[in-house]
Amino acid sequence: MTMKPQGHQGLQTNGRNMKSLNTTLSALALKSALTATVLALLVAASPAQGTGRNPNPGIIPPGSTYRGQSYGEWGAQWWKTIFSIPVVDGYHPLISGGDFEGEKKVVFLAAAAGGVTIDVTIRPGASLFVPVLNLECSVLEPDPFHGDDEAEMRACANGHIDHTSGLIAVIDGVPVQDLAAYRVESPLFEFGPLPADNVLGAPAGTTSLAVDAGVYLMLAPLRPGSHTIHVGGTFDEFNVTIDTTFNITVE
Repeated sequence: MTMKPQGHQGLQTNGRNMKSLNTTLSALALKSALTATVLALLVAASPAQGTGRNPNPGIIPPGSTYRGQSYGEWGAQWWKTIFSIPVVDGYHPLISGGDFEGEKKVVFLAAAAGGVTIDVTIRPGASLFVPVLNLECSVLEPDPFHGDDEAEMRACANGHIDHTSGLIAVIDGVPVQDLAAYRVESPLFEFGPLPADNVLGAPAGTTSLAVDAGVYLMLAPLRPGSHTIHVGGTFDEFNVTIDTTFNITVE
């Protein structure tokens, strides 16, 4: 019995089909791999994955450190520095608002009540540490800012910040998102020795333990030029509203 020629032709056809099938499968595998890669990139860039993404570019994220210090440590440094400044001709940044030099090329701002506008000039490369609302309690001060130990001072400071409302922060016209995330409390710290004519009215050389709580923003260096920062909020217990606009010039 002789094999029919079409049998051999059929074998050739099957070979071509197998080759075509392998080529198709390879193309599908490549397409699948590329699709998976693209999807992975899209997911990585998606806001839904954005737990690590900073929603406020230019502001150091809460919970992180900046130039070696946490937000809480910078808050303590803010108070230690502002208490080291004497009152001159009735002016003090804790009363009138203003700016004052910190350390590690960080400039501290102090807001004030009553709808104030303050002009500030800083050097390029300087960062700004801005309290939206902040408050400290110490062993030195009388009630309602007094505590005998760390636990009492911590409860005192946080208790006052708990009773605030209407917090706002706007930088160059853009509102800061999720201000509550920037609320911090300091470690226990010591301020002083106080200068003569200090804002607390204590004898020169006085020191005291204290604890701070507040909402702070640490701004990375701004580009050269003009900027505005508006912060505010109300201490409900004292019926005091902070409302300050800083006109910042970087030059």
